[in-house]
Formats: sequence, structure tokens, C-alpha cells
Amino acid sequence: MAVRVRMKLKGKVSDVVTSALVNSGFEAEEPQIVVPLRLAELLGLTETPMAIEDLSVAGGGKTLGYRVEEALVVELILGDREPVEAKVTMTILPGEDEAILSDNLSSKLNIAIIDPHRGLWCLKDEIGKKVRTSVKPEKWH
Repeated sequence: MAVRVRMKLKGKVSDVVTSALVNSGFEAEEPQIVVPLRLAELLGLTETPMAIEDLSVAGGGKTLGYRVEEALVVELILGDREPVEAKVTMTILPGEDEAILSDNLSSKLNIAIIDPHRGLWCLKDEIGKKVRTSVKPEKWH
């Protein structure tokens, strides 16, 4: 299954609520989220200043993405308590079909993975007290 969480991405022209994959293998020095091109368009980010970014992918490969130069804000939507907010670096990755959280961003949002195969997670202050389940993936084409 994998762990996916409900996120609100705050863009230039609109905010979008979507699922996001929690990927502990996506290592980053800063809180970072990768988004598909279509999602970036809905957020109004394709006309903002960007830099080309060289990204490592699974299997040791490389790909190019477009790093949005201005920091943006995302919220982890929980439903039963206040959202957890973080400033992020956003990278637009053509060909990707879902939003993906870096290990650093997952840590900033206090996400603790309980069982990645079954899609179970909680917040760090809920360990041993609460188990949350993944949301269904949303595809952006």
C-alpha cells in the first residue's frame, strides 16, 4: 500500500488539497516536496521563477526537475486536530503522477511511519496512542 497523507499545498493563485506519498527514501537537506506538472499548474507555479535541479532517483539514476525559488507553505490535514504547517522547497517534476514528501519534510511534519506496507502512520506525539491510515492516492495528469 504505502503511506499517503492528506496535504494542503498553498500556491500562488490557489490552494490544492491532495494526497502525498511519504517517502523515507527521498533524502533531502531541507523540507522538500515534489509535485507533478499538472498540480504545479493548478497552484499557479509554472510562471514563477525557477531553477533547474538535478535529482537522484531510485536505482542511482538522475532526472531534472524545476525548483520553485520562493519557499511555499504546506499543511498536513488531520481532521481531528489542528493542521501541521511547514515551509517547503517545491520541485516540479514532469512525468511524476503524485506529490511526494522528502524525509526532511516528513520529519518537520512530525510523521512517524508505523507500517509502510499496510499504510499505517501517526504523529510522533501519538506513538503508542493512535494509528492513522493512509488516504487513497490522487493522480494529476
